[in-house]
Amino acid sequence: MERDTTVMTGYNYGELCDDLLVETLSRLPVKSLMRLRCVSRSWFSLVKDPKFICKHLTRGDHNRLMVYNEYFIDTYPVDDFVVVPDNTMTDLHFQNFEAAETRNYILLGPYEGIMCLSEKWNRNKINVWNISMNEYRILPEPPRPRNGVSGSRPSNTVIFCCNFAVGLDPISNDFKLVLIQTLHDERGISSINDCLPNVAVYNFSTNSWRHVEEGLFIMGCYLGDEAMNNVYHNGFCYWVATTETPCYYVAILSFSMSEEVFQEMRGPRVPTITELNGFEYWTIGLHDDYLSLLHVEESRRSFGLWMMKGGFWTKHLSFGPFIEWYHPDGFWRNGEFILESYGGAGDCRLVLYDSNHDEIREFGITGVWFSVRILKESLITVRE
Repeated sequence: MERDTTVMTGYNYGELCDDLLVETLSRLPVKSLMRLRCVSRSWFSLVKDPKFICKHLTRGDHNRLMVYNEYFIDTYPVDDFVVVPDNTMTDLHFQNFEAAETRNYILLGPYEGIMCLSEKWNRNKINVWNISMNEYRILPEPPRPRNGVSGSRPSNTVIFCCNFAVGLDPISNDFKLVLIQTLHDERGISSINDCLPNVAVYNFSTNSWRHVEEGLFIMGCYLGDEAMNNVYHNGFCYWVATTETPCYYVAILSFSMSEEVFQEMRGPRVPTITELNGFEYWTIGLHDDYLSLLHVEESRRSFGLWMMKGGFWTKHLSFGPFIEWYHPDGFWRNGEFILESYGGAGDCRLVLYDSNHDEIREFGITGVWFSVRILKESLITVRE
């Protein structure tokens, strides 16, 4: 019997904004939504609406964990990208990101479902890739760091590292990519505090870059690398960093996607472990839709979860102590966290800790180094 579709196609756009319908559609995977765009013009418009795209990103129904894993085979370093299915830790499989077109690039992200590919030999050559939609875009070259009148990169400097973030400008309803390039003095004369940042914003709708005046923001004041934790939330991108001072403290760098300015706020006032790089003791994420920080407490065997509520950090929970030493690698679902064991000679392990049931589950992955990201299904189009 032929299916009656008059009910589905009879909506106008206003009716499509019905909360129940939008809520239902936001739970569907990207492939299904791509097919549903053909139902009507209204459905097509809804799936392309930036606010709906953001809602779909925050649903998390189809998120997966992406684990960057480095290990050794006969003293040779090997990098793998392991994708962990949503509901189980037993069906690990490898995602082939080393295709011919990406072999010469450093893969960073994903950020809101978008991978950023920076060319190894020319860090100004950047591409973006939406894995879920299988869309790829070669970006124009970002603006060079400003150096007086010339506008060229300061002499004797190289790009030390790059950091990215992707998010929605809630005023213009346009998705943007934020690029922070930290420059290093090749001669070794300048200290890290003299490193200059080149900050630029890319607009997806106009396919263009714009240089951002840093103001009081000086990247060299922070210890950073290309694995700096970051998260997008409600029109702001946040990075967690540790300052290079005699007394380390955790700084949260925020960037307004609409005003395009940086601000710094301090993390929770807790005893800080200074024996090792502070990055290993903090990770940033969202918990119950609040900006949150997970950190290792002084014993190195317990953790505290802090949430930003009403402009103040509030301790939400503590868990541990554990027999082993762990450091935090990332947030998963509410109350679940990815931890990495301290091991020697490539014997580090990843585990999933469920604070709701006080359970630890092994991933079954070992290596020398891990970086954990959430691979979101994203409707952000990068097609040229």
